[in-house]
Amino acid sequence: MLNFVLSTAAIGLPPKPNVMLHQISWFIYGSVIIVVAIAYYSYVGLAFYRSELQAWIYRLTGKKPAVTQLSGGDVLIPAYEIAGAIQRDDIDFVTQQELSFGPPDETEAPPAANAQDIESLDFSEMISEVKTLIRVINESGESKENFELLFRLIVQKYLSLKGTSYQTQVNDYVISEGSDLFPFSVTLTDLQDYWMNDNDKNPRT
Repeated sequence: MLNFVLSTAAIGLPPKPNVMLHQISWFIYGSVIIVVAIAYYSYVGLAFYRSELQAWIYRLTGKKPAVTQLSGGDVLIPAYEIAGAIQRDDIDFVTQQELSFGPPDETEAPPAANAQDIESLDFSEMISEVKTLIRVINESGESKENFELLFRLIVQKYLSLKGTSYQTQVNDYVISEGSDLFPFSVTLTDLQDYWMNDNDKNPRT
């Protein structure tokens, strides 16, 4: 079987030029690549990173950038852009005397809490402690004497409630919440007695 190879001349196509780049050396090739790379990155740097390059040059040379002072204020703006273009329209500038970052005037003291607010806070805290005491007595099965001792300790912390309507509310809370949980009986008379100290029981004549 015969194999036929048609040449370009046989089919009417112009012959390909047999040209090789023998005249270009590796040095010239590398030089061209370096020049193209330098031109490309120079364009990118100047087009997108001009402000960063200017700031870097100022830091490298140790020179201070030229600044412009806006009228009506003490703000100095560098000649180069720090973070994009600086918009000066619709911006109010103030002087250093008008700026204030200190704490509020010490003469303006906050309003003092009145006695009623203090008593209300003490009442909430005492109710919380009494609630804990009821749970402890119920779980441990302590005696009435120990309950009296612990309740008197709580009363000593909140003497501001003594003789007020909060005292009655505390006593009512103990009776309503603890009567079914205590292993002993507690009456309002007992609780009234727990609020009293030795001086109340034996007043001086």
